[in-house]
Amino acid sequence: MTALLRFEIAEGVARLTFDNPRRLNAVNAEMWQALPGLLARVAEDPAIRVLVLAGAGERAFCAGNDISEFDTVRADPEAAARYNAWQRAVAARLQTLEKPVVAAVHGYCLGAGLEFALMSDFRLCTADARIGIPAVRLGLPYRLEDIEKVVDVVGLARAREMVLLGRQYGGEELLTLGIAMRILPDREALGAAVADLARELAANAPLSLKAAKIAFRELARRDGPPDLVRVKMEEDACYASADYAEGRHAKLEKRAPIFTGR
Repeated sequence: MTALLRFEIAEGVARLTFDNPRRLNAVNAEMWQALPGLLARVAEDPAIRVLVLAGAGERAFCAGNDISEFDTVRADPEAAARYNAWQRAVAARLQTLEKPVVAAVHGYCLGAGLEFALMSDFRLCTADARIGIPAVRLGLPYRLEDIEKVVDVVGLARAREMVLLGRQYGGEELLTLGIAMRILPDREALGAAVADLARELAANAPLSLKAAKIAFRELARRDGPPDLVRVKMEEDACYASADYAEGRHAKLEKRAPIFTGR
């Protein structure tokens, strides 16, 4: 754990906050190494139904990697390989998380920060949000696995534009790109909308959410065809669950269901 990451749990919602506002919440080596453990905690705790990603301070969700330390931790191919391995470990945890993830984006959301948002299931943004991929303006390669994350959300043509130009985007264009689910006027409205969405998701059946997330992940696979056996196994687990019975009974009794994840 690091002081630059805040982790809180309340009413089934875990909130993971990038808390490095002096560096626009840029992620440094210490943070990259701490993130897999926090994401594992989200995955393993049945009391956690939803994960919210957010940034501290007024200016940024996450401005990407902390380039101030690149001369020591990412200065040559060998060091870059070690640094990239930390990033891949985080991406693997987040992309395989079987619980919904909501990104609450305000201010700058660049590079690795944008990747966190793209790996989320929902992205709510403030009107001042600015997203972009500045790699070509830093002399960095934007790796295949990172381009895939962009293509999955905005499509190949817009991903090519975003990566090759290195521009920043904001406002209604975030809706056009498919990056933002909603644009909120300010941080207060963003917080309220994210809280409402998280509560709505947390009230849904965990096994149904898990089955859907796995199905979406299998549909997006590039290393082979979807694992239909795994998908059916998760579907069958829903049919056999106490939550399915609860959902049926609640509907007939005209009341809200209470799901337990069993």
